[in-house]
Amino acid sequence: MSPTRSPKRFLARLVRDTARTLEPPTRPEAFLHALCATLSPRLDRPVRLRFLAFPPGLDVSGITLAKDDEYIVVVEKRAADAHKFVIAGHEIGHIHYGTLDVHYDVGLPAAARRLLDRSDEDIPWDRVVALATRSPAASAADAEWEAEECGLRLAAKFHKVVGPYAATGRRFSQDTLTDRLSSSLGNIGGP
Repeated sequence: MSPTRSPKRFLARLVRDTARTLEPPTRPEAFLHALCATLSPRLDRPVRLRFLAFPPGLDVSGITLAKDDEYIVVVEKRAADAHKFVIAGHEIGHIHYGTLDVHYDVGLPAAARRLLDRSDEDIPWDRVVALATRSPAASAADAEWEAEECGLRLAAKFHKVVGPYAATGRRFSQDTLTDRLSSSLGNIGGP
């Protein structure tokens, strides 16, 4: 996948191709799993997605391990559904732009197996986070901005693919938006 491609076009095509494989309504986590399945054949290795509870005090809510034979994307399972789209999109952005380090020492296979196959409590988080480093070839600030743009663009599609109007294909109208905001605010000064 060429990192020079626009994240907007990349994600629009990926979301469109994924949505075609699903029957609405779709749960957010199911959509993200399907998104990774759609992405996998376009890459040099498959993308596995896992939702886990990250330990308290950990400063990240998503990580990606780039193994020689697969990418492992891990997203905080307690995050709000729309935020899961941001997190997963951010990690997919790192994959898209190639800002992941794929050279690990012998400790990765054991840590990756534990990450994928064990309960949250048995995961060696310090080891996993240390392994989820970004490529030294990429500027850290630039890599994070590019990845975050992918996360935000994917999150912008949340309501279209898993929201209440995904099954009907309808779009939000100004009246619908006004009604929802009014309802959320308890009809304060609204219609």
